[in-house]
Amino acid sequence: MTKQRYLRRFSRAVRWRLPPREAAEAIADYREMVYQEGREESRLVEELGEPVQSAHLLTDVRAYRRWLAVFGVLAFGLFLLAKWCFTGRSSIYLVYYDPWWYPVWVLAVGLALSLYWFRRHGQKNGPLSKRLVLALAVVLIAGCGVMYGIWDVTGAVIYEQVSEHRSGLIEQVRLVITAMMYVGTLSAAAALAGLVLAKCNDRRWLALYILGVTVAAMIGFVTFNFKGMNLDYPPVELMRVYLFARLIPIGAAGLIGTGVALC
Repeated sequence: MTKQRYLRRFSRAVRWRLPPREAAEAIADYREMVYQEGREESRLVEELGEPVQSAHLLTDVRAYRRWLAVFGVLAFGLFLLAKWCFTGRSSIYLVYYDPWWYPVWVLAVGLALSLYWFRRHGQKNGPLSKRLVLALAVVLIAGCGVMYGIWDVTGAVIYEQVSEHRSGLIEQVRLVITAMMYVGTLSAAAALAGLVLAKCNDRRWLALYILGVTVAAMIGFVTFNFKGMNLDYPPVELMRVYLFARLIPIGAAGLIGTGVALC
């Protein structure tokens, strides 16, 4: 194992397991040891141990378990959002609660828990990453595109024309639903990547998690409403108003959370 590879593997493991400041100190110490004069690459593992095992020996087990618990809750919420966006079905049924609010609950828990944890335990590292800005732009543009499509197909005129079985409009609705499936699922995946990078690189990557979970939650909300649509309430001509009166506050909360994560 080369010195560069050893240090790279050790850095990844220790950043995942330790708080940012402790991880930086451990990496600096091991860099000195790895590049110590006379240190042979062939004896790195023998003298310093396996990179992951070395990181494990430096780990505060209780603190690491708390992080794993937080990560597990947030990752499970993203799994549910991806499943709901892609299938429009939930195996969870709570009495007195409509399923279209489930994604909003996931968003609320994710916002509160992630901001609390990373504002308390995270750390900024250098200038804002251009990759983060690009990722945020892609998720935002994709989310806005899907919201525009939803706005377009929930008007009263669309319902009247689709009821007449006009194939072009029916295909338009199908395209919007397909876009919802894939953009919602990929937004949840982007949120997971942001969560991991916020822990390992820079806490400002949490902005990608929050924006991704917001887009996925909004799409999940619409998906459940479409799947369980009651043509008596709201009346079809009011469906657009009904949806966006709820989507706008959800999106605003997510954008505010994204801005807070970047600060």
